[in-house]
Amino acid sequence: MTTSIGGVPTEKYDETVESATKKGQWRTSLPKNKAKILLIDCESGGVNALKSDLGFLLVFGYKWLGSKETHVLTVDQFPGWFSRSGSINDKPLLKAALKIMEEADLLVGHFASVFDRRFIQGRCAIHGLTPPPPTKMRDTCFIARSAFNFSSNRLENLCNVLKLDVKKYHKDCPDEWPGWWFRAMSGDTKAIHAMAKYCRQDVEALEALYIALRPYDNPHPRLVEDHTKCGSCGGDVQYRGVAYVGQHKYRRYICKSCGHWDRERKALKDVIDDSE
Repeated sequence: MTTSIGGVPTEKYDETVESATKKGQWRTSLPKNKAKILLIDCESGGVNALKSDLGFLLVFGYKWLGSKETHVLTVDQFPGWFSRSGSINDKPLLKAALKIMEEADLLVGHFASVFDRRFIQGRCAIHGLTPPPPTKMRDTCFIARSAFNFSSNRLENLCNVLKLDVKKYHKDCPDEWPGWWFRAMSGDTKAIHAMAKYCRQDVEALEALYIALRPYDNPHPRLVEDHTKCGSCGGDVQYRGVAYVGQHKYRRYICKSCGHWDRERKALKDVIDDSE
């Protein structure tokens, strides 16, 4: 059954969309498409662990969106990672991380477009490795910065403000940073494994945050070939009103599953009449 909004046929208002939004169900809506979305986080160490020419990759955490398992790779898992001179060889870890990243259709990280991706690329260049593919990335830090005006866009604050079930890991003592870095650089595997625990919980918090922010991510790429479905998650949509772009008018819709708004790509009219 349809109604008319602005002279455009529109589906009858579906209360299931509104009720799902009130209950926050869209925050836990997992993708119904076959796209492989990879959530990543890395931990580094060194003289300046924020710069790829002064630091090393120590931990690479990742999770496929919707999967049950969170994976963490550490530099000490690979033979020859530490030398007596105090040098860390992160090349094997980088190669493993690259292989995983090559499988992804979309990358998701928090501040990862500024740090994680560029740090990994810098370390790859230093080791003479091929770069990771230029896969599109959604950065939850910048999604939040664009959509809201929260006091902080740090991962912990966003998880707390949005009341997400998965929270960022709390450090046990103030010495963990930079203590972890210094101990890891001296070959202390306990410090590296503590960083891995921190990384694992960050990845799990990242997944919950990405799902919560996805409805507000207007530039999110379409991952579903079927244009009658939501491009972000593959859910069913309900048409509501129209969207005007330049001289064109399009049917607008909302996803019943994740709450993301979008529009059709075929215009209802090529040119809007001045009389409308």
